[in-house]
Amino acid sequence: MLEPISQSPNGEFVDGQGRVMQLRGVNLDPTVKIPMKPFLPTYNIEEDKIYYGKADEVDFKGHPMPVAELEAHVTRIRSLGYNTVRYLFSWEALEHEGPGKYDFEYMDYAIDFLRRLNEIGGLYVYLDPHQDVWARCCGGSGAPLWTLYCVGLQPSRFESTGAAVLHHHFTRSGKHYPKMLWPTNYFKLACQTMFTLFFGGKDFAPKCIVNNVNIQDYLQDKFISAVMVFYKRIQEKAPELFEHNCILGLETMNEPNNGYLGEKDLGVIPKERSLRRGLTPTALQSFQMGEGLHAHVDRYDLSIFGPSKDGNVRVDPKGTNCWLTPEERKDVDLKYGWSRGEEWAAGQCIWKQHGVWASSPHPRLLKPSYFAQAPNGQVIDDFYFANYYFLEFYKLFRSRFRAIDSDRLLFMQAPVFKRPPELGKHNLLDDKTVCSCHFYDGMSLMFKSWNRLLNVDTFGIMRGKYSNPAFSVVLGEGSVRRCIRKQLKEMVQDVHSAVGPSIPVFFTETGMPFDMNNKSAYQNGDYSSQVAAMDALGFALEGNNLSYSLWCYCHKNSHELGDIWNNEDFSIWCEDDMNLQQRDSNAKAAIESNALTTAPFATQLKIAPINDLPEPPTVKKESLDFSGIRALSALLRPFPIKIEGEFKCAEFHLGAKRYVLEVKGAKPNAQSYVFLPSYHFPLNQLVIDTSSNRLVFDPEYGILKWNHGAGSHYLIAGVESEISKSDDCVIS
Repeated sequence: MLEPISQSPNGEFVDGQGRVMQLRGVNLDPTVKIPMKPFLPTYNIEEDKIYYGKADEVDFKGHPMPVAELEAHVTRIRSLGYNTVRYLFSWEALEHEGPGKYDFEYMDYAIDFLRRLNEIGGLYVYLDPHQDVWARCCGGSGAPLWTLYCVGLQPSRFESTGAAVLHHHFTRSGKHYPKMLWPTNYFKLACQTMFTLFFGGKDFAPKCIVNNVNIQDYLQDKFISAVMVFYKRIQEKAPELFEHNCILGLETMNEPNNGYLGEKDLGVIPKERSLRRGLTPTALQSFQMGEGLHAHVDRYDLSIFGPSKDGNVRVDPKGTNCWLTPEERKDVDLKYGWSRGEEWAAGQCIWKQHGVWASSPHPRLLKPSYFAQAPNGQVIDDFYFANYYFLEFYKLFRSRFRAIDSDRLLFMQAPVFKRPPELGKHNLLDDKTVCSCHFYDGMSLMFKSWNRLLNVDTFGIMRGKYSNPAFSVVLGEGSVRRCIRKQLKEMVQDVHSAVGPSIPVFFTETGMPFDMNNKSAYQNGDYSSQVAAMDALGFALEGNNLSYSLWCYCHKNSHELGDIWNNEDFSIWCEDDMNLQQRDSNAKAAIESNALTTAPFATQLKIAPINDLPEPPTVKKESLDFSGIRALSALLRPFPIKIEGEFKCAEFHLGAKRYVLEVKGAKPNAQSYVFLPSYHFPLNQLVIDTSSNRLVFDPEYGILKWNHGAGSHYLIAGVESEISKSDDCVIS
């Protein structure tokens, strides 16, 4: 049984004794983004009729992975000292057949999976309703196909009309799929329309009435209902998951987006839109292409200094319309039981129907600032979206969740890199609220490379801190690492200033791509770039004592196909890397060194079992399994398991094999527990300098019990014969 987790008034996760603890782990597993049957990874869809024509018949049962394989993967995850899994599922997996038609077989498979996870033990779980750019047919994952039909769209014609760009549009014709192209769908017709309707349909699409309610209410109700049906079924069929504290709680929708809401001029590309890659239409151009009209669309590419235009392309759908014809809409309405308002015409762009634009005598905007102002006159900016449109959704989600579970954590995820809503001002705060943040280093993400000497302030760019991205550049490896750490600190401060200092911040997604430098490591075995990138990220996380879930752990990852979704390759594990000789030999030597029973260079150390932790942070030495873990030396890091008092700062210096931790004890007999993995700190080389030398070390698990007492104290662990206090960390 796992310990119950609560939160302190300082916004930290604490155990039953009030000791500060970190939740660290992985996202498991991106295969849930695609069906198990038919197996449809994004690169190899041979016929669109399989993708669109049989979407109701897909089966997600069997994902994220076979239950029989779970224990081996859990052992690897726990060998890294991780204690948490973000369990992914999609709305499509729950309700792909149609509104209200739930796939209980999939749900029961997921429950069996979670039950087995609980039996193996050692991992907390929180549940994530995952989506990317709305749905698979929009180039991502998440929502069922019928949601597109419900708003009047025909996804089978998205390619010709430029409404979305999919991986298989390229691979089917042998073309190169550009790096990280899929996120550009957030700014194309299909995805932008769906999110606009989901959050703002009542204000901006009042004609879109289905079954006597606005499309906004209909979509939100169906999404939340599906999630709650799944959650309640877990409660009913596997109560032990809650009794054993395995289930931490539930997250709101992954990476929500504001759609068109807040766009000031639909005829131009917003200046603040830093993500421009490939064809980049304005909203008006998207509207006209969606109705089959040609447009001359700018093409962009990215550099470290921001997006730059590298051409203009004539896109001609030749009359192909991505909106359902009257005959098509009649068929889907009959199939799914929909009746629509009389004002909602078929075969026509809904934004034309609302007077936003006209197509004759030529395409032109009638209301270029249609989405810039709410009906009440308020200007829609990021603040207003978060505190009105998103907040209304969050209130409904929260109310439905609290009606069935008042004890577990609710992870609120606002739009990425945006300031979250001010929950306290709306009486929506309790001691079981967590704010979810996502962070990816922009340069590493978009260019799939690691530059030790030059980087940019991604968070600052996304928040409009710089008039030109060039002003965000930082130089030098030390500056790059400190810049990432500073960004995470600023994100936490941003949450606390908006939501309140008592709210824990959890980075539910962060990571680095492994297919860096055109996958050169897969040929030469040199993972130094990946190690340096993951080390910089680890340095930033530990310096702020943050809880996090790395993206990702994919049980199907391979050198050739990555995470089998949109050419991504973020998995910390890969079967093709099971035999990296140097890594395995290092790990084996480190494990064997723990067979020693004394520490000759650290005479203050008492070697003894530590039995007063309910759940060790890792597995026993003889069960450690690092096979297939990539960038292992950067991922396997020391960290404070529990702190009786206050965390001050921490740094792990990978090259020097040195770990620095500073705490402030809460009482005279205060003690903390630290994980010191033998991979970096073999017992026969371990040296510790500390302000309090009352230390007990358990080599079976790599646990150091540190009796430091009240007041400020430091601990420095290394593998040299002498360690100087001058190595103190400084968190800027």
